[in-house]
Amino acid sequence: MAVLLVWWAVALVGLLLLVAGGPWILVLPVGVVGVLVVANTVVLVRHTGPEEDALEAGALRRADADRDGVAVPARRGARRWGSDRQQRAGTLAYQGGRLSFTVEPRTSAPAGGESVGDDPLAGMTVLDAAPRELVLGARPSWRRPALVVSHDGTVHVLDLSPPSDLGAGAVGAVVAGAWWDQLHELGAPTATS
Repeated sequence: MAVLLVWWAVALVGLLLLVAGGPWILVLPVGVVGVLVVANTVVLVRHTGPEEDALEAGALRRADADRDGVAVPARRGARRWGSDRQQRAGTLAYQGGRLSFTVEPRTSAPAGGESVGDDPLAGMTVLDAAPRELVLGARPSWRRPALVVSHDGTVHVLDLSPPSDLGAGAVGAVVAGAWWDQLHELGAPTATS
């Protein structure tokens, strides 16, 4: 919220400079910043931003105690920058002490000529394991924003970046980092430990 207020101030100062007779070269930067600030304000007011998918501290531990699950939309693939054909959209969920990923049916055909209904993984749970049965990859960061987990020799690269992530994965890294931290607290070992 404070960052958004700073950007509002930048946009207003730029607008005041333009009105006061400042250089016309400021029109483009002030316009771009203004549009981005307004768009982010709308997202904040409507509660449709990526922070709605972020985990609160201790959410997975509470999900165990309350038997109330936590779920977020994600994409799963064999590697982070794999093609659309390799990635599957679905739901990453933690409930009853188990982490799962269930593939959703495709809503559009991937490149390569397959039809929408040809996805053999639609509706299938491709990951279902307790945290102690998983091996966590490196902690997600800005450079590697995906949550990487291994189970029974299968590597699952889970991209939690929302489609609206204009920060090129920065929001996804924060969301995935929260999942990584909480899974590690629940006993998931890391690849280096």
